[in-house]
Amino acid sequence: MSVGLNASQARANSQQDMIIFDETQAIMRKIIERSAAGYYEALVDDGTTMTESTPVSTLIGDVQNPVVALNSTFEINGHTVTLGQTSLNLNGIIADINDADIPGVTASKSNDYLVITIVHDQEYTWTYEVGTGTANLSLGIYTGVYTAENPISVEYFNTWQGLVTDRALQQQMDAVMRHFKNLGYKIDRVTNTTTSKTFKWYVYW
Repeated sequence: MSVGLNASQARANSQQDMIIFDETQAIMRKIIERSAAGYYEALVDDGTTMTESTPVSTLIGDVQNPVVALNSTFEINGHTVTLGQTSLNLNGIIADINDADIPGVTASKSNDYLVITIVHDQEYTWTYEVGTGTANLSLGIYTGVYTAENPISVEYFNTWQGLVTDRALQQQMDAVMRHFKNLGYKIDRVTNTTTSKTFKWYVYW
């Protein structure tokens, strides 16, 4: 007869407990902000494991230490960046892209490859588009429409809606709701109508 938890079970329990802790802390922070402003309700629609609605995509070029031609272009989400204005090497490419101040888009590097990070708006599609820039081949980035990987918040939503059965996720949501109900709050989940596949926490008092 086995008594207690093995190491894998202990790690899983710790992770679940941390998710619940972080979720309740984020909601409480919003409650305090709203209460201080004189409101009697709060909505949390992003920024937590269970409600995330602005996922992040990462696009990595496949050319190491890329060098571009002067005035070549990079296009993303309908914005065109003229490269070579700072310098023709990777650091200059990064500077030119970041100087263009494209909403939700930042450039960096990893192991001397160009990295483009895209923070998606709250929307249903969560896609981004790389256009036919003249520097694409030099950067190792290719034209196309790309779809972000669904964050785990979509699984929480699907579990809440009964579209999938996941007892662990259900128990975590129940624990969050129980925590605030024990504090005297009323708390519900409502569909985030902007994404239609994540939910918002609605707390009122």
